[in-house]
Amino acid sequence: MPKSEQKLQKKKGSSAQLDKQADDAVTPIDALAQQYKTDVQKGLTSKKAAEILERDGLNELEKPPKPTLLLLFLMQLTSFIIILLMVSAVASVLVNATGPKAGDPLSYTTGIAIGLIVLINAGIAAWTESRAGDALEALSKMTQANIYVMRDGKEVQIPVPTVVAGDIVVLGTGDVVPADLRLFEAKDFKVSEMALTGEPDDVAKTHKVKEKKDGAPEKLTPETMAFSGCSITSGVGKGLVVDTGMSTRIGRIAQLINGDAGARKTTCFCFPDTSANQTPLQQNLNKLGARIGVLAIIICIGIFIIGWLTDRKDPSNPDSPAWLYMILVSVTLAVAAIPEGIPLCVTISLSIGCS
Repeated sequence: MPKSEQKLQKKKGSSAQLDKQADDAVTPIDALAQQYKTDVQKGLTSKKAAEILERDGLNELEKPPKPTLLLLFLMQLTSFIIILLMVSAVASVLVNATGPKAGDPLSYTTGIAIGLIVLINAGIAAWTESRAGDALEALSKMTQANIYVMRDGKEVQIPVPTVVAGDIVVLGTGDVVPADLRLFEAKDFKVSEMALTGEPDDVAKTHKVKEKKDGAPEKLTPETMAFSGCSITSGVGKGLVVDTGMSTRIGRIAQLINGDAGARKTTCFCFPDTSANQTPLQQNLNKLGARIGVLAIIICIGIFIIGWLTDRKDPSNPDSPAWLYMILVSVTLAVAAIPEGIPLCVTISLSIGCS
């Protein structure tokens, strides 16, 4: 399937999920309980909860295999810009090795310098990307071990991963919301939604559905919904679980960090294909770097041809052939024109932002 169609389907799926939660936020609680086949007073039966758990899976974020530092380092070397630099370094060394100054170590400084730039860039980028990989693990820790729910008409404590859609969750100050849920009881109920929206102030929640007034600002999250990973700063309440695991809002953030949930693809170098979860900034800068690199190559080839045809020779060594001198000049110009700092700067900036 083409990448454009995959992105379109992914966007439609995310939009449909947001529409579903918007409907859940305003649907009467009795109708919502009937939809999820539960009872707001007694909760689910143990048998029904087990069936839903088997169908939907555990209420936890998926953890993909984390690439090793060595693999991340090697993946940095597959960038188009980095490949151009490595070709330039090899060309510089080969030209000097076949020239009259083959025995002079200083004649290889250009090639060695380019190689060091490539290795330093790849090393720093791999290290910062490895640290950013811990962000998903940090998201998965934004929950507590156990939570109180209504099962078989009794309030019982169960592990958070076993919470299922339709469960009635009992919440109090200090708890962490175990899943996305619709509130139907709330007394002085406030949550911290900083992990979701960046809002530094506590957000008041209510079980009452209010009509939106004309001209009123759009709220970042519905007032009748509490979302997975958000800590409760005050009050008590009860809610009906509507989404668990990767279907929650925090789960969609994890999907953005992790990329598509399907089979992991590889590139022609047998490395994981991370192009699917690149940000628009990364994609545009990669295209910009490739365009600059191709333009630099075209210009350098043109300079080489002109210099060769006009018999431009090395002033310090007039006996050397013109083509050899012009290759060195072209390689030097190519290295100066290629923006080798773009991959490093983008990786560092996005990794810090992700963390």
